[in-house]
Amino acid sequence: MLQTQEAPETRGARAARRDGTRTLVPVAVDAGMDAAVDPASALVALHGRIERQFARYQQAEGSYPKRYQAIRAISAALATHVTLEDELLYPALRAQTAAHDPEIEQQLEQDHLLDLLLVELGGMVPSDRRFDAKVRVLMQVFYQHEHDSEALLVPELRRRLDPGGSAQLTQRLLERLGQLESQTLLRR
Repeated sequence: MLQTQEAPETRGARAARRDGTRTLVPVAVDAGMDAAVDPASALVALHGRIERQFARYQQAEGSYPKRYQAIRAISAALATHVTLEDELLYPALRAQTAAHDPEIEQQLEQDHLLDLLLVELGGMVPSDRRFDAKVRVLMQVFYQHEHDSEALLVPELRRRLDPGGSAQLTQRLLERLGQLESQTLLRR
């Protein structure tokens, strides 16, 4: 049986949550994955994961090795997040309604900006003069992406997906998340 607890708040969830709903995530499932009980909650949980990595980066101020480790973790978390959105969440939402295609296109462009910034950061070291400024821009783009996603797309996912479709998408998200995290562990 799946045990759940309330998920930690993210910036986007605080800004978007106006309907009084709670986001639930499983408690300590196997490998500590941020599995969730529905696709919208999964997205919010993934955002929280990335926020924690950004906090780790900020706490590493003055330590180039710790900052390097943190940016690697941010890169891995963002790559997983973007893949899950692009492969599963956006297509599922598009299948339900074409009315939110402009918002999905905007999210895709934000994903693209995140990718570009990560590529540039990949060619730098934390001691580079512009490294920290580039990470702060990455954070700004992510927080805007998170806010937009949780304000526009999360409510639509919850509203548009029937329970069967939601359960099926959640299962696919968890399976793909496991695959992506396995690949990340193999690369280390």
